[in-house]
Amino acid sequence: MDQLFWFSLLLTYLPVTESMKKEESCLLQPNKVIWRKTGQTAVVNCTSSHCSGRPLHYEWFTFKENFHLHLNLNSNSLKYSLDGASLIIKSLDANDSGIYYCAAVSSGPPGAGAQHVGLGTTLVVREQIKTMARPILLWVSFVLLAIYSLAVVTLILKKHGCNMSICRRKCKTDKNTSTKKAQFHDVLQEMYSRRNLDKGKKTVGRNRSQAEP
Repeated sequence: MDQLFWFSLLLTYLPVTESMKKEESCLLQPNKVIWRKTGQTAVVNCTSSHCSGRPLHYEWFTFKENFHLHLNLNSNSLKYSLDGASLIIKSLDANDSGIYYCAAVSSGPPGAGAQHVGLGTTLVVREQIKTMARPILLWVSFVLLAIYSLAVVTLILKKHGCNMSICRRKCKTDKNTSTKKAQFHDVLQEMYSRRNLDKGKKTVGRNRSQAEP
């Protein structure tokens, strides 16, 4: 179907969407805002109601900030597809943001050529914030491991140094004790020698006094 016809259909129908309460449309499209992130998939719902016996041909239009266009579903099937009348948009990016209108034309009797347009659904696609959780977790793990290793090494060195200090202190104490024992032994030996010498002198003196007439 000619693209110009669809544009004229949509532009003609949009000014009278506010009067839909008076004459109910054959299309039901939620007038709401859909929030998605880049890379995700969005489903813009559109269903037909009170259209039994009316074969419908569905098309979709999107209005951007500065332009509007007719979605060519056949030539871009990897991006767009239909589920009944609902539009499925895959691999979203920021350029997919806009207001999406579902349009339909009856292609057979009864009511051939009857035009229907939904109320429009707004799609807002936000940039996906790249998560740094894994690199941050790796860095935190590395830092914690480094701190733990440093603490273990410090503890080992401290313990080893403590043992060396105790050993030196003990050796020094043992050496001092040995020196004191040796000095005490020398003093005792000196005292014993002097005592023996005094005894010897006394014995000699006594013998001399006895020998004198």
